[in-house]
Parts: sequence; C-alpha cells; structure tokens
Amino acid sequence: MLTPETTADYNLAKNRLLRKLDITLLPMLTLVLLMSSVDKSAVGWLLMRLKILGLERDLGLKGLDFNIGISLFYVTYFGCQIPSNIVLTRIGPVWLAFLVISFGLVTISTAFISNFAGFLAARIMLGLTESGLIPGIAYVLSLYYPRSALITRISIFLPWGGSLGGAVGGFLASGLSSINSIGSVTSWRKIFLVEGIITIAIGILCVFFIPDHPKNSRLLTEDERALVLEGTAKNSNLSDALSQRSIHPRLILGSCTFHVSLCALGHLINTLSLQGLIVFLPTIVASPTVEAQLRTVPPHFVSGICAVGNAYMSYRVRQRGIFIAVAILVMIVGYGIFVGSDNSHIRYGACFLALAGSASSSPIFLSWAAENTAPETVRAMSIAIVSGAGAIGSLISVWAYLPSDAPKYRHAHSLGLAGTCINFVLAIVGILYINWENAKRERGERNNRLIGKSQMEIDELGSQHPEYRYQP
Repeated sequence: MLTPETTADYNLAKNRLLRKLDITLLPMLTLVLLMSSVDKSAVGWLLMRLKILGLERDLGLKGLDFNIGISLFYVTYFGCQIPSNIVLTRIGPVWLAFLVISFGLVTISTAFISNFAGFLAARIMLGLTESGLIPGIAYVLSLYYPRSALITRISIFLPWGGSLGGAVGGFLASGLSSINSIGSVTSWRKIFLVEGIITIAIGILCVFFIPDHPKNSRLLTEDERALVLEGTAKNSNLSDALSQRSIHPRLILGSCTFHVSLCALGHLINTLSLQGLIVFLPTIVASPTVEAQLRTVPPHFVSGICAVGNAYMSYRVRQRGIFIAVAILVMIVGYGIFVGSDNSHIRYGACFLALAGSASSSPIFLSWAAENTAPETVRAMSIAIVSGAGAIGSLISVWAYLPSDAPKYRHAHSLGLAGTCINFVLAIVGILYINWENAKRERGERNNRLIGKSQMEIDELGSQHPEYRYQP
C-alpha cells in the first residue's frame, strides 16, 4: 500500500489519482448539471416567445402567470435540498441517478400539459427532482477530493455546467422550434419532450458511471482507495467511524456556523444576479430572436473561462475570500453599467462583466463552506444550506425581472448593484473572521471546548474542534 513512509512515488500516485478522477468523475457530474441549466435557459427563451409559440394560448396564461410558475419551481427546489442530501448520505450516489431520471420524466410530462394548473404542477415537481443535484454533486466531489483540490473541481462543474447549459439550452430551444412537429407534439412542447428524453438517457448512464462511496467504489483500486480516504480524512480531524455515523441532531446543528451562514447569504445574493441574467438574458440583449440566442453564447463562454481561472488562482494561492472579493468587484462594475447606461452595446458588454463576476464567485462560496465543515454529514448539510440559499436568490430574481421593466430591467439591476456591494463587504468580513478564529485556536483560546467532554462529544465537535483550521 502506498504511504508517505513506504514509497518515493507517493505524490506521483496522488497526482495520477486526481487525473483519473478528473477524467472519470467530473465529466458525468458536469453533464448532469448542464441538463439542469438547459431547462432554465429554455424557460428564458420561451419567455421571450410566449405569444409566438402559443404557450400563453395553449395553457391560458396571462399577466404574471409565467413568473408564478417559475417561482413555485424554486419553492420546492429550496425546500427539498437538505432532505435530498440527507437521503444521499444514507443510500449513496445512486440517489443522483434517480433524481436525474425523475427530472427527465417530469420534463417529458411538461410537453403534454394543457392548462395553467398543469404548468404549476410540472414546475413544482421539476423543483422537487432538481433540488438535490447541485448540493448532491458538490457532496460527492467532497467524498473523493481532498480539501486543496475541491475548490477547482467545484468551480469546473458549477460554472461550466451552468454556462454551457445556458448556451446549449438556447440553441436547443431555437432549433427545435423551427423543425416539424414530432407526432402530436407541436411548437413549444417539442422542447420539453426532447430535453426530457436526453435527460433520462443521461440518468441511465449515471446509474453505471457515478461511483459509490469511496469505501465501496469499484472505480478505485485498493491503493487508490487508501489515498482517497486519507486525503478526505485530513478534511476533518475526526475518526472514520464518526464520519459514517447516522445523522445526529448535534451534527446537523453543527453545520449552521457563522461562516456557513455568511457563505449562504453571499451565494443567495450572487444567485439572485446570476439566475436572473441566465433566464432573462435573451430579453436583456434585445435583439431578434435567433440573434439574441447567438449573442447570449459569448457571455456564458467567457464567464466559464473566468470562473475556472479564478478558481485555479485561488487553489494555487490557497486563499478563497480574496478571490471572491475580486470577482464581486467585477460584478459591481457590470451592474453599475447596467444602471447607468442606455446604450445597448455598452449594456451588452456589461453582461460579460456581471456574468463573469457572478460565475467566478458563486462556486467559491459553495466550496468555501464545504472546505470549512466536517464531518461528512455536517459537510453535506452545509452544502445543502448554501445551495438552498441560492434557490431563494433565484426565487427573488423571478420577481425582480418583471415584464413591465423589460428590456432594460432598471429596477432589477439596481437591486443587483446593491446586493453585490453588500456581498463585497461579506467577503471581507469572511476573511477577517477566519483569520481571527484561526489565530484564537493557535493561541489555545478554544481549548476550553474540550473540558469535561467524552471522546464521542469531542469527535462531534467537527470543525469546531480547537485543532481544526479554517481555509481563509
């Protein structure tokens, strides 16, 4: 077995393992997130062509009915994230495959709805089945990747899945609307039918290609298994037995730390901006329909590149908060342009800045929370809390971007500008807090947490243990 003491090739073996995981694990998980983002992008495309495609007429929509449907999606999307991750910790990553297949079935059923009630039911069920995807994927990654490598992997699947999904969704919706009917499925219904079929196919692949917990995974050799478990064990200061224990109320409460709450609020504000832009970007660019879809691709592509670059620099420098703050400054400039300019070309340039800043900071908020919580159960809860907060931000964005404010969305962009300014302050507070807390632990000022406690109670301290050090 490979250990630092028995082989000079230890670091080489670890790097080889990371490359193997990057090739076998990341692509499938990114593909899952891409299909979730395709749905959101297609909804934005439909919003731009409600009357032309006949969706309003077919379903009897009027006024703000479309916004109401989108809102109900985010209600169940938020409410089910923590329960979904609890189930995931109990039955394993196969839960993700079940969610993807269920998501595909609901998407197909959307092609056959005939009224407003059916539209609402479909969006509610879609939120239910999609809710566990982002926190679940982040949790699975945290099982396989050590703390130092987690940030770059989350920042690959989250922005690239979202960015590519935003581009693919628009192209798919635009292309399908221009082809002949598929049997009795016509107009906008074709979009959901084809999306659902593709999603189910991906879900079936997930059954075979998303690996089980590292302890049981057939993906790993015995040496690789030992390296993975060693690397993730260093994330926590906890015994292996505790990390696999059933859920305990104290462990769940342990996920509601000041740092996790700060990351959750930051992610909420960022998602308010990001999801609003993704869904309403075709309307914001204010071009003819096909041209609008083409013009949404470059901002998504650039934002993905910026997100990965920002995450890589954060990984190399071993700092998280400062790179969140830099990305948010870019967002502030973008939203400042949105609010202050009426020139369509300048506003289009602002789309690049706002999307790049948001896509670069949101993944780091999520991974920052995951890196600074332990053991596995607490980490799963903290990821779900932060991701769930993002769903609240998405819900708010639906009512910030109202039809009466289109296409400039001055009120929504003013809200985005105010939020990003608050987020910059939150990032600075997070940096100062972690440095302050780590300094207190270095001086032994948190050792009183061990007094009078049994070994089990000490283990349950997790990231609150005096020997645990936060990632700044």
